[in-house]
Amino acid sequence: MKIFFRRLHLYLALVAGLVFFVQCLTGTVLVFEEEITHALHPERYAVAVPVGQSRLALAQLASQFEQANPKSSVLGFKVYADPARTVELMYRDGNARPDGPRHKGGARGELGRDPAQSKRGTDRGRPERGSTAYLNPYTGQVLGLQTEKQLPVFKFAEDLHRRLLAGEVGKALTGLSAIFILFITGTGLVLWWPKTRAILRGRLRIKWGASGKRLTHDLHVVLGFYCSLFLFGLAFTGVIMSYRWATETLFTLTNSRPTAGLLAPVSARPSSRRQVAYDAALRTGQATYRTAEYWRVGAPKDSAAAITVSAPSTLPLRSAGLDTLFADRRTGVALGQHLYTRQTAGAQLRRLAKPLHTGEIGGIWTKALVLVVTLCSLTFPVTGVLLWLNRTRKKSGKARRRTVAQPIAG
Repeated sequence: MKIFFRRLHLYLALVAGLVFFVQCLTGTVLVFEEEITHALHPERYAVAVPVGQSRLALAQLASQFEQANPKSSVLGFKVYADPARTVELMYRDGNARPDGPRHKGGARGELGRDPAQSKRGTDRGRPERGSTAYLNPYTGQVLGLQTEKQLPVFKFAEDLHRRLLAGEVGKALTGLSAIFILFITGTGLVLWWPKTRAILRGRLRIKWGASGKRLTHDLHVVLGFYCSLFLFGLAFTGVIMSYRWATETLFTLTNSRPTAGLLAPVSARPSSRRQVAYDAALRTGQATYRTAEYWRVGAPKDSAAAITVSAPSTLPLRSAGLDTLFADRRTGVALGQHLYTRQTAGAQLRRLAKPLHTGEIGGIWTKALVLVVTLCSLTFPVTGVLLWLNRTRKKSGKARRRTVAQPIAG
C-alpha cells in the first residue's frame, strides 16, 4: 500500500511542484504586507498629538478635502481609537465610473454596498472601494494619497500568487495545485508514519552532521512532518477561496446557507443634500462598539439612505467580521444593526478562510508562523526532486549491475 501512496505523492508533487514553489515564494512576500507598507510610508499613518487641541469634525475634514479636490466625492472614513493615527478618507475620483470599483467580497471589511445585494435594495454597510487620503485629524492636512489598493510589488506578488500572471487560466492552476497539496500532505504523513519507536526518534530531528543524501532526506521528511498540519490548513483555505463548490460544500457540512441581505433602514430626509451627521453617527457607533480598534463611517448612497458605522467583531479570532450600525443621516440616532453573530455558521467560517490563510487570524504571531511554514515549504520541491533523482540513480545502478552480472553467472 505504501508503494501506491509513494507514487501518488511523487506524481502529484512533480505536477504541482513548480506552482507550489511560486506560491510559497510569493506567500513569504505577502505575509507581512501591511507591516512593510507601514514601514515604507510611516508619514501616512501617524501624527503628533497637539496638547489641548481637539480633533476636527469628520464633516469639516470632508469639506476641506472636497474644496481642495472639487472633482472628488467622499465615500467614507476610517477612524482609529488611537489618537495618534491619521483618519483615512475614502473617495472616488471624478474620472472614475459612477458605480466605482468595489472591494471584492468585502474580505477586509470595507463599508459599502455589495453589488449582488444592491439589486435587491440591501446594504451591509460596506462602501465602494476608491482611493484613500490620509488626513491629519487635528489640522485636516493631507499627508498622503493612495490611489491603488496595494504597492506595485505586492500587487505583482498577489497576482503571481493567485493567478500566476495568467488570469483565469492561472487561477485554475493555483486552485488545482492547492487540491494536490491536500493529497500530497496526506500521503506524506502516511509515508512518514514510523513502524517502531526507534524510527520515530529518527524522524523527529534532523541529523545536521550526516551525509548530503541523509541531510536532504531529513530536511524533506522531518520538516515536512512539522509543517504538514499547517500546510494542509493553508491549502484547504486556498481551495475554499478558489472554488465555489468548496464554499457550497462548507455550507452543506454546516447545514446552513449564506446570510440573507438585510434591508437597510431608510433615514430621515435632510433639509440639505450635504447635511450628513457623520460625527453624530460616529459617536453613536463608538458608544455601541466601545472596545473597537477602529470604526468605519460610510457615506449615504442616496438622499434617503442611512449612514453606516462598522467595527470589527469582538468574537475571539473573528475580527475580520464586521458589526454594522445604521444611523439616521440627520441626527446620528441608531436605526438598526447587522451583527456578525447573526450570520450563519457557514458564512462565519467562510469569512475565516482568508485570515487563516494569510495568518491575520491571530496577529503578528500567527503571521510569523505562516512565514516560517512557507519558508520551510520552499525547500520541499527542491529536496523532493533530489530524493527522486537519488532514488532513480540508485535503481539505474542496480539494473546495470544485474545486467553485467548475468553473463558472468551463466
